[in-house]
Formats: sequence, C-alpha cells, structure tokens
Amino acid sequence: MRFRFGEHIAEGQSYKVGVWLITILLAANQFLIGAMVPKAQGQSALRSLKTLIGGQSAQAREIIATKINPDGRTTSVVKQPTITEVPAEPKGMDAVEAAKVVMIATGTPFYAPPGISFDDPVGALAAWQPFERQIQLPSDREQRFQKIISTMTCDYCCGGPTQVTAINRCGCRHAQAYRSIAKHLMQNYGDKYTDEEILGELQRWKGVWYPKGVIEDYLLATGRVNVLGHQTHGGAGAGGMHGVAGN
Repeated sequence: MRFRFGEHIAEGQSYKVGVWLITILLAANQFLIGAMVPKAQGQSALRSLKTLIGGQSAQAREIIATKINPDGRTTSVVKQPTITEVPAEPKGMDAVEAAKVVMIATGTPFYAPPGISFDDPVGALAAWQPFERQIQLPSDREQRFQKIISTMTCDYCCGGPTQVTAINRCGCRHAQAYRSIAKHLMQNYGDKYTDEEILGELQRWKGVWYPKGVIEDYLLATGRVNVLGHQTHGGAGAGGMHGVAGN
C-alpha cells in the first residue's frame, strides 16, 4: 500500500510528521501480521477463484469433476478426461443455462445398453444397477475396476463435508449404478479407455442424477460462485467450497 502524508504541512515540520507516521504504521503492521498468522496458516491450501479452471470454451472430452484429495476425506474440483464429448458453453447464454449445457449430458451414449439414456435419469438409475452383479471381470481388469470405485465419490447424497464417501463403501442406489457403469465400461472398453477416462464418464452420469450439485461445482470452478452460491456436500471441506477461497 502507498501512503501519502504531509502534503499540506509546512516543509520544516513534514519530516518529523513523516517519521512519526511511519513509526506508527510499522508498529500497527507488525501487530496485524501477528494477529493474522493462524488464519493465514489455516488457509494456506486455499486456491483463489482467479487461478482456477476457465469455462468450457470448446467441445472436448473433459468435464469439471470432484476428485478425492490425498487426505481421503475431502475433494477438489478438477478437469477430468471423459469418454464422450462434453459441449462448450454457448456464447451469450445465462450462466446457469450455459452450465447446464456443459454439465448435464443428453442423448444416448454409444456404450449404453439398449433402453438406457442420459435423457431418462430415473429409468437409467434402475436399469444400470444389475450389471454390477452380472459382470465378472478378469483379474487385471478387476484390479482397475477396484481402483476406480475407490476413488469415485458419492458427493451429493452421502458423507459429510470432511468425510467423503467413495462408491466402493456406499450402499445408495447411485453408488450401485456408478459401480455397474464402471464394470460395464471396463468389460467392454477397458482396452480402449484409461481408468481416468472411465472415472470421468461416471461424472457425466453424476450430472444427470445431481444436476444442482454439479452446476454449483462448475460455477465455483469457473469463478462464478456468486451466481448460485455453493451448498456444502460430501467432501466439500470444512468451508464447504472444496478448499477454494471466495475471492
């Protein structure tokens, strides 16, 4: 900060006034630094919205997703590769409506069994569930499947802000459907797509089942949290913002 002082004080007195002001300011500065240390340490991991992810500017095989942190208890918002293409934000559209275009998948993905579509979230939830029990994977793909389901999180209906629930230890219907999709993709496309791409594709289904949550996370990640706010959910952290500073 720049401070301007003594501009209207006689020249003979300006030096003395300046010295006193600088002394007072330095003392106050040291006091404030000391008072802020605990807060600064507590927020050292926070990321500024200004340095996060930009909006989806072009169609691409990637999506904004939640990813479990090394602590195993919270999540961050990141860009995640996918199997199907994710649309770009339409220009000139309301921010929420544009976020819906990006985050809420539509149509029928090429890998879906007959009768399963993004456009029928309720029907798809029921239709996917039996695949987990029906599919048996060879050992190498079973290991990959187990890795995926131990890192995919059930954010919006399970767990708490500092205790995220991975889908391998969640009993809700959505977790079962995620596991079924992952197993189906691993069985039929495991030689073509990576674990990260399969994990990202599960996030696309998360969007049709929890549209409000994924839209809020997208707006948070793209620096527009004030549009809707951000309701805390599983893994969102003590501050409910995935470790993102709201500045």
